[in-house]
Amino acid sequence: MIILACVTGEPSCTTARVADAQFTSVEACEARVDAITASMTKELGQRLELKGREVTYDVSCMSRQQLQDNFGIADRSA
Repeated sequence: MIILACVTGEPSCTTARVADAQFTSVEACEARVDAITASMTKELGQRLELKGREVTYDVSCMSRQQLQDNFGIADRSA
């Protein structure tokens, strides 16, 4: 599973990979997704050039390569 964070006005999005095979419940998966998006929000908020911009999140079952191939979404995370 991929979590995609897009900042308004930025040409590319940031991604984080979540190994969803380890979850035994929907609640555990949702808690992990919430933790990752909170961390991404904090990290993006520390970048002065992004202050005040809207961030949208999407959770996808596509791989990073599929996101690139299908939507042209660049991977900026390691």
